[in-house]
Amino acid sequence: MLFLGIADIIAGSLLIRGFYNIPVPSVAVVIFAGYLIMKGIVFISDIGSLIDLVAGVLLILTLFFNFPIMILIIFAALIALKGVMSLFSGITL
Repeated sequence: MLFLGIADIIAGSLLIRGFYNIPVPSVAVVIFAGYLIMKGIVFISDIGSLIDLVAGVLLILTLFFNFPIMILIIFAALIALKGVMSLFSGITL
């Protein structure tokens, strides 16, 4: 679960990379978008998976189109929050 949490945080940060003009290889964006889409399909039973699917498609589309920053920030925050919660769920005391 820790790997999924870290990957979600990275995918969330990739969603807002265009606004800050951070150069990221397109291959990395496609890999993390594919990860989100596959994870959304595998765990399709809840709303979080739907968010993964939409964020994965949105991440691919950001390679070709510019989206309003608020849409990107909302989906980036949702994905990153899921990642942080996944990291916290893996911690045992």
